[in-house]
Amino acid sequence: MKSISKKIQIIVLALIILGTVAACDWGKSTTIINNTDNFSQKIKYSGKVVFNEQENGIEHISDGGYLEFDENGRSFKAKNDAYGKINYEFDGDSKVTTLSEEQKQFIAHAVKAIIKERAKLRPERK
Repeated sequence: MKSISKKIQIIVLALIILGTVAACDWGKSTTIINNTDNFSQKIKYSGKVVFNEQENGIEHISDGGYLEFDENGRSFKAKNDAYGKINYEFDGDSKVTTLSEEQKQFIAHAVKAIIKERAKLRPERK
């Protein structure tokens, strides 16, 4: 009886550990911070973020993924909803699905900045 109880305890402990590891996003997010005297920029993303061909918008974000961009106090967050559509939040306001022209321009600026910063992270190819 004791050996069965001990085996059950080990199995339960193993399941708890596996659950804890699965719930963590270890190594799955990237944060890039640039600060100078008059400039502040923070880029944070998780999952796969795909930009459109024109490199002025977000085409897709993988399930559970997100993109956060903040530059000099102006910010937006983008994430995928349950239907594969991207939802945005600008400067902490509520969700936006239809973008204004100003918001589109800000996203285009952010995409160009993100592409530039991502390129810096890649090792040079010889």
